[in-house]
Amino acid sequence: MTDYGFSDEAPERAQRAGGRRRPTMAGIAVTVGVLALLGLLLWAWVARSHADDLAAWDTLETTFEVMDRSLTPLGHGESPPCHTEPDGVVTRTYPPSTGPQAAAVIGYLTQLGWTVQNGSGAQPSATGSAPSDAAAVLAVLTKSSGGRDLTVVVSGPSLDRLVGPVTGRSPGSTIGCLGR
Repeated sequence: MTDYGFSDEAPERAQRAGGRRRPTMAGIAVTVGVLALLGLLLWAWVARSHADDLAAWDTLETTFEVMDRSLTPLGHGESPPCHTEPDGVVTRTYPPSTGPQAAAVIGYLTQLGWTVQNGSGAQPSATGSAPSDAAAVLAVLTKSSGGRDLTVVVSGPSLDRLVGPVTGRSPGSTIGCLGR
């Protein structure tokens, strides 16, 4: 206390039990704002990832549609990304008696810009010892689209025989499937 009756010390605040302070409205507003910003960034990232998956899927589907005009399939199937699994899958099967030869399908895809992957077994012997109904992997072709590596697997007994199933795969991201 001074000579004039004033105290030089500030009064002490009473602390709550446990030493914790009560949150203020400003603190709550800042916390909610930061969480909202993080949620918005996560949503944008997921939406962008899914858009990239769909763009790669469209490229793969277009390739098969173009191929269908020249090499008419007997059966076909499409499963876009996030439909049954994160990846998009396109399949084609050809008639067992009048379908194209496996070498023709591989040649057609390489003309469209697909590359035969090294070591995929694309050079099996023309007189393969596999039974006529066996569906060995004859070639794995790849193509990049929008940062995604697309893959087409050509199966059949041998290159000079009728092709078996042709399956294209467009990789999808699990994070892109959130909320879909």
